[in-house]
Amino acid sequence: MNLASLFALNFWFFLLLVCIVIWSIRAYEARLREEARRDLATAFASRSDEAALEIAHKLGPDEEVLWRRLITARAATRESEIEEGRARRDLEDVLASLQDAVLVVDGHGRLRFLNAAALRLFDVRIESVLGANLIEALPSFGIDAAMRSALRDGKSSSQEIHLYAPKLREVFLRVAPVFSGAGTEVGAVAILQDLTELRRLERVRRDFVANASHELRTPVANIRATAETMLHAPEDAELIARFLPPLINEAERLSRLVTDLLDLARAEGVEEMPFSRVEMQGVVESVINGLTDKATRRGIEINWQTNETGPVVSGDRAGLEQVAFNLLDNAISYSPSGGKVTLKLTQVQDTAAGEPKAHPVAVLEVSDTGIGIPQADLPRIFERFYRVDKARSRAEGGTGLGLAIVKHIVETHSGHVEVESTIGQGTTFRVEIPA
Repeated sequence: MNLASLFALNFWFFLLLVCIVIWSIRAYEARLREEARRDLATAFASRSDEAALEIAHKLGPDEEVLWRRLITARAATRESEIEEGRARRDLEDVLASLQDAVLVVDGHGRLRFLNAAALRLFDVRIESVLGANLIEALPSFGIDAAMRSALRDGKSSSQEIHLYAPKLREVFLRVAPVFSGAGTEVGAVAILQDLTELRRLERVRRDFVANASHELRTPVANIRATAETMLHAPEDAELIARFLPPLINEAERLSRLVTDLLDLARAEGVEEMPFSRVEMQGVVESVINGLTDKATRRGIEINWQTNETGPVVSGDRAGLEQVAFNLLDNAISYSPSGGKVTLKLTQVQDTAAGEPKAHPVAVLEVSDTGIGIPQADLPRIFERFYRVDKARSRAEGGTGLGLAIVKHIVETHSGHVEVESTIGQGTTFRVEIPA
Protein backbone atom coordinates (compact mmCIF):
# COMPACT_ATOMS: atom_id res chain seq x y z
CA MET A 1 0.00 0.00 0.00
CA ASN A 2 1.53 3.26 -1.03
CA LEU A 3 1.57 6.44 1.03
CA ALA A 4 -1.31 8.05 -0.84
CA SER A 5 -3.56 5.10 -0.22
CA LEU A 6 -2.63 5.04 3.46
CA PHE A 7 -3.35 8.75 3.77
CA ALA A 8 -6.72 8.35 2.08
CA LEU A 9 -7.59 5.47 4.36
CA ASN A 10 -6.66 7.47 7.45
CA PHE A 11 -8.66 10.42 6.19
CA TRP A 12 -11.80 8.37 5.73
CA PHE A 13 -11.25 6.69 9.07
CA PHE A 14 -10.86 10.07 10.75
CA LEU A 15 -13.94 11.36 8.99
CA LEU A 16 -15.92 8.33 10.15
CA LEU A 17 -14.67 8.86 13.67
CA VAL A 18 -15.72 12.52 13.56
CA CYS A 19 -19.15 11.53 12.28
CA ILE A 20 -19.50 8.98 15.06
CA VAL A 21 -18.50 11.59 17.65
CA ILE A 22 -20.90 14.16 16.20
CA TRP A 23 -23.70 11.60 16.08
CA SER A 24 -22.96 10.58 19.67
CA ILE A 25 -22.98 14.20 20.80
CA ARG A 26 -26.25 14.88 19.01
CA ALA A 27 -27.75 11.70 20.39
CA TYR A 28 -26.63 12.72 23.86
CA GLU A 29 -28.04 16.23 23.35
CA ALA A 30 -31.27 14.73 22.04
CA ARG A 31 -31.47 12.51 25.09
CA LEU A 32 -30.83 15.51 27.32
CA ARG A 33 -33.48 17.51 25.48
CA GLU A 34 -35.92 14.62 25.77
CA GLU A 35 -35.24 14.37 29.49
CA ALA A 36 -35.56 18.14 29.77
CA ARG A 37 -38.89 18.02 27.95
CA ARG A 38 -40.08 15.31 30.30
CA ASP A 39 -38.97 17.42 33.26
CA LEU A 40 -40.64 20.40 31.64
CA ALA A 41 -43.86 18.48 31.15
CA THR A 42 -43.71 17.31 34.77
CA ALA A 43 -43.10 20.85 36.02
CA PHE A 44 -45.92 22.17 33.82
CA ALA A 45 -48.30 19.48 35.01
CA SER A 46 -47.46 20.19 38.64
CA ARG A 47 -48.01 23.92 37.98
CA SER A 48 -44.37 24.76 38.87
CA ASP A 49 -44.29 27.63 36.42
CA GLU A 50 -40.91 29.08 37.44
CA ALA A 51 -39.19 25.69 37.19
CA ALA A 52 -40.86 25.07 33.82
CA LEU A 53 -39.63 28.38 32.42
CA GLU A 54 -36.12 27.72 33.68
CA ILE A 55 -36.07 24.35 31.90
CA ALA A 56 -37.60 25.86 28.74
CA HIS A 57 -34.87 28.48 28.70
CA LYS A 58 -32.28 25.70 28.45
CA LEU A 59 -34.09 24.23 25.44
CA GLY A 60 -33.62 27.36 23.40
CA PRO A 61 -35.43 30.60 22.63
CA ASP A 62 -38.08 29.06 20.38
CA GLU A 63 -39.23 26.53 22.93
CA GLU A 64 -38.96 29.08 25.72
CA VAL A 65 -41.33 31.42 23.85
CA LEU A 66 -43.75 28.55 23.17
CA TRP A 67 -43.81 27.35 26.75
CA ARG A 68 -44.05 30.88 28.12
CA ARG A 69 -47.17 31.39 26.01
CA LEU A 70 -48.62 28.12 27.26
CA ILE A 71 -47.93 29.02 30.90
CA THR A 72 -49.36 32.52 30.46
CA ALA A 73 -52.50 31.14 28.82
CA ARG A 74 -52.92 28.59 31.55
CA ALA A 75 -52.47 31.22 34.25
CA ALA A 76 -55.17 33.32 32.63
CA THR A 77 -57.45 30.28 32.44
CA ARG A 78 -56.69 29.41 36.03
CA GLU A 79 -57.50 32.95 37.16
CA SER A 80 -60.73 32.81 35.19
CA GLU A 81 -61.64 29.47 36.80
CA ILE A 82 -60.83 30.83 40.25
CA GLU A 83 -62.97 33.91 39.62
CA GLU A 84 -65.79 31.78 38.22
CA GLY A 85 -65.59 29.45 41.22
CA ARG A 86 -65.58 32.40 43.59
CA ALA A 87 -68.62 33.89 41.86
CA ARG A 88 -70.37 30.50 41.99
CA ARG A 89 -69.65 30.16 45.70
CA ASP A 90 -70.84 33.71 46.35
CA LEU A 91 -74.06 32.99 44.46
CA GLU A 92 -74.58 29.74 46.36
CA ASP A 93 -73.98 31.57 49.66
CA VAL A 94 -76.59 34.18 48.72
CA LEU A 95 -79.10 31.53 47.66
CA ALA A 96 -78.40 29.48 50.79
CA SER A 97 -79.19 32.48 53.00
CA LEU A 98 -82.54 33.19 51.33
CA GLN A 99 -85.69 32.46 53.31
CA ASP A 100 -87.41 31.34 50.10
CA ALA A 101 -86.75 27.85 48.74
CA VAL A 102 -84.65 27.70 45.54
CA LEU A 103 -84.46 24.71 43.17
CA VAL A 104 -82.33 24.43 40.01
CA VAL A 105 -82.69 21.69 37.39
CA ASP A 106 -80.64 20.99 34.28
CA GLY A 107 -82.03 20.59 30.77
CA HIS A 108 -83.05 17.01 31.54
CA GLY A 109 -85.04 17.93 34.65
CA ARG A 110 -82.48 16.64 37.13
CA LEU A 111 -81.96 18.52 40.38
CA ARG A 112 -78.63 20.35 40.43
CA PHE A 113 -79.06 22.71 43.38
CA LEU A 114 -81.27 23.14 46.46
CA ASN A 115 -80.73 25.78 49.12
CA ALA A 116 -81.23 25.24 52.85
CA ALA A 117 -84.78 26.63 52.76
CA ALA A 118 -85.74 24.08 50.09
CA LEU A 119 -84.31 21.23 52.15
CA ARG A 120 -86.37 22.39 55.15
CA LEU A 121 -89.53 22.89 53.09
CA PHE A 122 -89.43 19.39 51.61
CA ASP A 123 -87.73 17.76 54.63
CA VAL A 124 -85.06 16.02 52.53
CA ARG A 125 -81.30 15.54 52.65
CA ILE A 126 -79.32 16.98 49.75
CA GLU A 127 -77.36 13.79 49.09
CA SER A 128 -80.59 11.86 48.60
CA VAL A 129 -82.07 14.17 45.94
CA LEU A 130 -79.18 15.89 44.15
CA GLY A 131 -78.93 14.57 40.59
CA ALA A 132 -82.30 12.81 40.83
CA ASN A 133 -85.28 13.45 38.58
CA LEU A 134 -87.34 16.35 39.98
CA ILE A 135 -90.68 14.53 40.14
CA GLU A 136 -89.03 11.54 41.85
CA ALA A 137 -87.04 13.59 44.35
CA LEU A 138 -89.77 16.12 45.21
CA PRO A 139 -93.20 14.68 44.40
CA SER A 140 -95.06 17.87 43.44
CA PHE A 141 -96.88 17.83 40.11
CA GLY A 142 -97.31 21.60 40.26
CA ILE A 143 -93.57 22.28 40.45
CA ASP A 144 -92.73 19.56 37.92
CA ALA A 145 -95.25 20.87 35.37
CA ALA A 146 -94.01 24.46 35.75
CA MET A 147 -90.37 23.38 35.37
CA ARG A 148 -91.11 21.27 32.27
CA SER A 149 -93.03 24.19 30.77
CA ALA A 150 -90.06 26.51 31.35
CA LEU A 151 -87.65 24.00 29.78
CA ARG A 152 -89.96 23.43 26.82
CA ASP A 153 -91.10 26.99 26.08
CA GLY A 154 -88.25 29.02 27.57
CA LYS A 155 -90.71 31.30 29.38
CA SER A 156 -91.14 32.38 32.99
CA SER A 157 -94.31 31.73 35.00
CA SER A 158 -95.74 32.24 38.49
CA GLN A 159 -98.67 30.75 40.39
CA GLU A 160 -99.90 29.71 43.83
CA ILE A 161 -99.83 25.97 44.47
CA HIS A 162 -100.31 23.56 47.36
CA LEU A 163 -97.64 21.17 48.59
CA TYR A 164 -99.04 18.04 50.21
CA ALA A 165 -95.80 16.44 51.42
CA PRO A 166 -94.28 16.33 53.95
CA LYS A 167 -97.21 18.47 55.18
CA LEU A 168 -99.79 20.77 53.65
CA ARG A 169 -98.29 24.09 52.57
CA GLU A 170 -99.47 27.05 50.51
CA VAL A 171 -96.61 28.43 48.37
CA PHE A 172 -96.13 31.04 45.65
CA LEU A 173 -94.08 29.47 42.84
CA ARG A 174 -91.93 31.44 40.39
CA VAL A 175 -90.18 29.52 37.59
CA ALA A 176 -87.76 30.85 34.97
CA PRO A 177 -85.49 29.26 32.34
CA VAL A 178 -81.71 29.47 32.81
CA PHE A 179 -79.51 30.39 29.83
CA SER A 180 -75.77 30.04 29.30
CA GLY A 181 -73.52 32.90 28.27
CA ALA A 182 -73.99 31.83 24.65
CA GLY A 183 -77.77 32.13 24.99
CA THR A 184 -78.42 28.39 25.12
CA GLU A 185 -81.07 27.16 27.56
CA VAL A 186 -79.33 24.94 30.10
CA GLY A 187 -81.98 24.47 32.79
CA ALA A 188 -84.60 26.16 34.95
CA VAL A 189 -84.83 27.71 38.40
CA ALA A 190 -87.80 27.71 40.79
CA ILE A 191 -88.31 30.00 43.79
CA LEU A 192 -90.96 28.97 46.32
CA GLN A 193 -92.25 31.46 48.89
CA ASP A 194 -94.03 29.74 51.78
CA LEU A 195 -97.33 31.55 52.26
CA THR A 196 -98.76 29.15 54.85
CA GLU A 197 -98.21 31.36 57.89
CA LEU A 198 -99.19 34.50 55.97
CA ARG A 199 -102.47 32.92 54.87
CA ARG A 200 -103.12 31.74 58.43
CA LEU A 201 -102.54 35.25 59.75
CA GLU A 202 -104.84 36.65 57.08
CA ARG A 203 -107.57 34.25 58.19
CA VAL A 204 -106.94 35.21 61.82
CA ARG A 205 -107.16 38.89 60.89
CA ARG A 206 -110.41 38.40 58.97
CA ASP A 207 -111.90 36.38 61.82
CA PHE A 208 -110.72 38.96 64.33
CA VAL A 209 -112.24 41.86 62.39
CA ALA A 210 -115.50 39.95 61.93
CA ASN A 211 -115.69 38.92 65.59
CA ALA A 212 -114.65 42.34 66.89
CA SER A 213 -117.23 44.02 64.66
CA HIS A 214 -119.92 41.69 65.93
CA GLU A 215 -118.92 42.10 69.57
CA LEU A 216 -118.86 45.89 69.23
CA ARG A 217 -122.05 46.06 67.19
CA THR A 218 -124.15 44.17 69.74
CA PRO A 219 -123.71 46.49 72.76
CA VAL A 220 -123.81 49.57 70.53
CA ALA A 221 -127.11 48.41 69.03
CA ASN A 222 -128.52 47.68 72.48
CA ILE A 223 -127.42 51.07 73.79
CA ARG A 224 -128.95 52.79 70.78
CA ALA A 225 -132.25 50.92 71.06
CA THR A 226 -132.49 51.62 74.78
CA ALA A 227 -131.62 55.28 74.32
CA GLU A 228 -134.24 55.67 71.56
CA THR A 229 -136.88 54.05 73.78
CA MET A 230 -136.02 56.41 76.63
CA LEU A 231 -135.98 59.36 74.22
CA HIS A 232 -139.59 58.74 73.23
CA ALA A 233 -140.74 58.73 76.86
CA PRO A 234 -138.61 61.34 78.63
CA GLU A 235 -141.26 61.89 81.33
CA ASP A 236 -141.83 58.21 82.11
CA ALA A 237 -139.71 57.70 85.24
CA GLU A 238 -140.73 54.06 85.57
CA LEU A 239 -139.63 53.31 81.98
CA ILE A 240 -136.36 55.13 82.44
CA ALA A 241 -135.69 53.29 85.71
CA ARG A 242 -136.34 49.96 83.97
CA PHE A 243 -134.15 50.66 80.91
CA LEU A 244 -131.31 52.56 82.57
CA PRO A 245 -129.58 49.52 84.25
CA PRO A 246 -129.39 47.53 80.97
CA LEU A 247 -128.05 50.66 79.29
CA ILE A 248 -125.32 50.95 81.91
CA ASN A 249 -124.55 47.21 81.66
CA GLU A 250 -124.12 47.43 77.89
CA ALA A 251 -121.90 50.49 78.27
CA GLU A 252 -119.77 48.62 80.81
CA ARG A 253 -119.60 45.60 78.50
CA LEU A 254 -118.46 47.85 75.67
CA SER A 255 -115.87 49.42 77.95
CA ARG A 256 -114.55 45.98 78.98
CA LEU A 257 -114.32 44.93 75.35
CA VAL A 258 -112.33 48.02 74.38
CA THR A 259 -110.07 47.56 77.42
CA ASP A 260 -109.45 43.92 76.54
CA LEU A 261 -108.69 44.84 72.92
CA LEU A 262 -106.12 47.35 74.13
CA ASP A 263 -104.66 44.80 76.56
CA LEU A 264 -104.43 42.24 73.76
CA ALA A 265 -102.70 44.73 71.47
CA ARG A 266 -100.24 45.51 74.25
CA ALA A 267 -99.63 41.81 74.91
CA GLU A 268 -99.01 41.13 71.22
CA GLY A 269 -96.23 43.68 71.13
CA VAL A 270 -97.86 46.82 69.80
CA GLU A 271 -96.45 48.44 72.93
CA GLU A 272 -93.20 47.31 74.51
CA MET A 273 -93.54 45.90 78.02
CA PRO A 274 -91.17 47.39 80.63
CA PHE A 275 -89.42 44.45 82.32
CA SER A 276 -88.11 44.56 85.89
CA ARG A 277 -87.71 42.19 88.85
CA VAL A 278 -91.20 41.13 89.96
CA GLU A 279 -92.12 39.19 93.10
CA MET A 280 -94.82 36.78 91.95
CA GLN A 281 -96.23 36.35 95.46
CA GLY A 282 -97.07 40.06 95.62
CA VAL A 283 -98.65 39.88 92.16
CA VAL A 284 -100.98 37.02 93.09
CA GLU A 285 -101.89 38.44 96.50
CA SER A 286 -102.80 41.78 94.89
CA VAL A 287 -105.12 40.02 92.44
CA ILE A 288 -106.72 37.93 95.21
CA ASN A 289 -107.41 41.07 97.24
CA GLY A 290 -109.08 42.67 94.21
CA LEU A 291 -111.38 39.69 93.55
CA THR A 292 -112.21 38.62 97.11
CA ASP A 293 -115.48 40.59 97.17
CA LYS A 294 -116.66 38.98 93.92
CA ALA A 295 -115.80 35.52 95.25
CA THR A 296 -117.65 36.23 98.51
CA ARG A 297 -120.77 37.44 96.68
CA ARG A 298 -120.82 34.25 94.62
CA GLY A 299 -120.09 31.98 97.60
CA ILE A 300 -116.69 30.89 96.27
CA GLU A 301 -113.83 29.99 98.63
CA ILE A 302 -110.34 31.09 97.57
CA ASN A 303 -107.54 28.81 98.76
CA TRP A 304 -104.08 30.42 98.44
CA GLN A 305 -101.00 28.16 98.70
CA THR A 306 -97.42 29.46 98.55
CA ASN A 307 -94.09 29.46 100.36
CA GLU A 308 -93.02 32.25 102.67
CA THR A 309 -90.97 33.75 99.84
CA GLY A 310 -92.33 33.19 96.36
CA PRO A 311 -90.31 33.19 93.13
CA VAL A 312 -88.97 36.36 91.54
CA VAL A 313 -89.10 36.75 87.75
CA SER A 314 -87.97 39.32 85.21
CA GLY A 315 -91.11 40.70 83.65
CA ASP A 316 -93.82 43.32 83.40
CA ARG A 317 -95.73 43.53 86.68
CA ALA A 318 -98.90 44.91 85.07
CA GLY A 319 -98.88 42.14 82.49
CA LEU A 320 -98.33 39.41 85.09
CA GLU A 321 -101.14 40.85 87.23
CA GLN A 322 -103.36 40.71 84.14
CA VAL A 323 -102.53 37.00 83.72
CA ALA A 324 -103.36 36.17 87.34
CA PHE A 325 -106.49 38.36 87.28
CA ASN A 326 -107.93 36.80 84.11
CA LEU A 327 -107.35 33.25 85.35
CA LEU A 328 -108.77 33.87 88.83
CA ASP A 329 -111.71 35.89 87.48
CA ASN A 330 -112.60 33.07 85.06
CA ALA A 331 -112.31 30.48 87.82
CA ILE A 332 -114.70 32.45 90.05
CA SER A 333 -117.13 33.16 87.21
CA TYR A 334 -117.45 29.54 86.12
CA SER A 335 -117.60 27.91 89.56
CA PRO A 336 -120.97 27.22 91.21
CA SER A 337 -121.90 28.69 94.57
CA GLY A 338 -120.12 26.76 97.30
CA GLY A 339 -117.24 25.95 94.98
CA LYS A 340 -113.55 26.46 95.66
CA VAL A 341 -110.73 28.07 93.70
CA THR A 342 -107.14 27.12 94.57
CA LEU A 343 -104.09 29.18 93.63
CA LYS A 344 -100.70 27.54 94.04
CA LEU A 345 -97.41 29.37 93.47
CA THR A 346 -94.16 27.39 93.42
CA GLN A 347 -90.67 27.48 92.00
CA VAL A 348 -89.31 24.41 90.23
CA GLN A 349 -86.12 23.49 88.42
CA ASP A 350 -86.85 22.94 84.77
CA THR A 351 -85.26 19.84 83.29
CA ALA A 352 -84.25 18.75 79.81
CA ALA A 353 -83.17 15.20 79.04
CA GLY A 354 -82.95 14.54 82.78
CA GLU A 355 -80.52 17.39 83.43
CA PRO A 356 -81.52 20.49 85.44
CA LYS A 357 -81.30 23.79 83.60
CA ALA A 358 -79.44 26.78 84.95
CA HIS A 359 -82.57 28.85 85.55
CA PRO A 360 -85.53 28.00 87.80
CA VAL A 361 -89.13 28.40 86.70
CA ALA A 362 -92.02 30.12 88.49
CA VAL A 363 -95.22 28.05 88.31
CA LEU A 364 -98.70 29.44 88.99
CA GLU A 365 -101.61 26.98 89.05
CA VAL A 366 -105.22 28.16 89.21
CA SER A 367 -107.72 25.33 89.83
CA ASP A 368 -111.48 25.51 90.21
CA THR A 369 -114.35 23.13 90.96
CA GLY A 370 -116.46 24.55 88.16
CA ILE A 371 -118.31 23.18 85.17
CA GLY A 372 -115.19 22.13 83.27
CA ILE A 373 -114.32 22.46 79.59
CA PRO A 374 -115.11 19.80 76.95
CA GLN A 375 -112.01 18.09 75.54
CA ALA A 376 -112.98 19.13 72.02
CA ASP A 377 -112.83 22.80 73.02
CA LEU A 378 -109.50 22.73 74.88
CA PRO A 379 -107.26 23.28 71.80
CA ARG A 380 -109.17 26.47 70.91
CA ILE A 381 -109.78 28.19 74.23
CA PHE A 382 -106.81 30.54 73.76
CA GLU A 383 -108.17 31.83 70.44
CA ARG A 384 -109.52 35.37 70.37
CA PHE A 385 -113.31 35.58 70.87
CA TYR A 386 -113.60 31.81 71.27
CA ARG A 387 -116.17 30.87 73.91
CA VAL A 388 -117.14 27.40 75.06
CA ASP A 389 -120.57 28.62 76.21
CA LYS A 390 -121.26 31.90 74.40
CA ALA A 391 -124.48 32.74 76.19
CA ARG A 392 -123.06 32.11 79.67
CA SER A 393 -119.84 33.93 78.83
CA ARG A 394 -121.72 37.06 77.80
CA ALA A 395 -123.97 36.77 80.84
CA GLU A 396 -120.86 36.70 83.04
CA GLY A 397 -119.54 39.80 81.29
CA GLY A 398 -116.83 37.98 79.38
CA THR A 399 -115.44 39.38 76.13
CA GLY A 400 -113.84 36.20 74.78
CA LEU A 401 -110.38 37.79 74.91
CA GLY A 402 -109.23 36.98 78.44
CA LEU A 403 -107.39 33.72 77.73
CA ALA A 404 -105.92 35.07 74.48
CA ILE A 405 -104.43 37.91 76.53
CA VAL A 406 -103.07 35.40 79.06
CA LYS A 407 -101.40 33.36 76.33
CA HIS A 408 -99.73 36.33 74.66
CA ILE A 409 -98.46 37.86 77.90
CA VAL A 410 -97.03 34.53 79.07
CA GLU A 411 -95.29 33.96 75.72
CA THR A 412 -93.89 37.50 75.85
CA HIS A 413 -92.22 36.39 79.11
CA SER A 414 -90.75 33.30 77.32
CA GLY A 415 -93.14 31.08 79.25
CA HIS A 416 -96.04 28.83 78.34
CA VAL A 417 -99.53 28.07 79.60
CA GLU A 418 -101.40 24.77 79.58
CA VAL A 419 -104.80 23.59 80.73
CA GLU A 420 -106.39 20.40 82.04
CA SER A 421 -110.11 20.01 82.52
CA THR A 422 -112.76 17.42 83.35
CA ILE A 423 -116.44 18.07 82.74
CA GLY A 424 -118.30 18.47 86.02
CA GLN A 425 -115.11 18.44 88.12
CA GLY A 426 -113.24 21.60 87.22
CA THR A 427 -110.32 23.11 85.36
CA THR A 428 -106.65 23.78 86.14
CA PHE A 429 -104.54 26.36 84.32
CA ARG A 430 -100.76 26.08 84.74
CA VAL A 431 -98.51 29.02 83.87
CA GLU A 432 -94.73 28.62 83.76
CA ILE A 433 -92.41 31.64 83.51
CA PRO A 434 -88.58 31.52 83.71
CA ALA A 435 -87.41 33.01 87.00
